[in-house]
Amino acid sequence: MAKIKEKVIEEIELLPEDILEPVLNFVEYLKIQRKKAEELKSRYGSFEKLEGKVISKEHTWEEERDFFEWEAALTEVKKIKRILKLDEG
Repeated sequence: MAKIKEKVIEEIELLPEDILEPVLNFVEYLKIQRKKAEELKSRYGSFEKLEGKVISKEHTWEEERDFFEWEAALTEVKKIKRILKLDEG
């Protein structure tokens, strides 16, 4: 893992200044999504558990909202992973 981090740092250092801000924005976005997923996991246990409650049982508006936010975050992460995998060649 350390070699990967070193390589990423080397590549970032080579980027032109005007590219760095969007890269930072992207990294911050990923950090926010990860934090959101961690908070929801600590509140509900698992995505599947919350999904089951929202689909089949009575639930609050907050639980439904959290479910859709969590689902969106997971979808974004999958999309990013798919994009990165395509870029690996």
